[in-house]
Amino acid sequence: MNRILVTGASGQIGSELVPALRERYGGGNVVAGIHSQELTDEVRLGGPSVHVDVTDRSQVDSAMDRFGIDSVFHLASVLSAA
Repeated sequence: MNRILVTGASGQIGSELVPALRERYGGGNVVAGIHSQELTDEVRLGGPSVHVDVTDRSQVDSAMDRFGIDSVFHLASVLSAA
């Protein structure tokens, strides 16, 4: 089973991608990575989340180890399409 970390999960793209991935892979298999913005209720309540600053390698490694992550969708600091 894929275990996925989505960085930037509170952004426009991440907040739509996380629920879609959770629907496909199961809520417990998709971890919402957040840094400074709050998650939407749908993302926050739909599965695990973790505080991770992608500029700190040890935080990324820790999150990946903690949740057994094997795939990452890196959306941190991606500007919204709006």
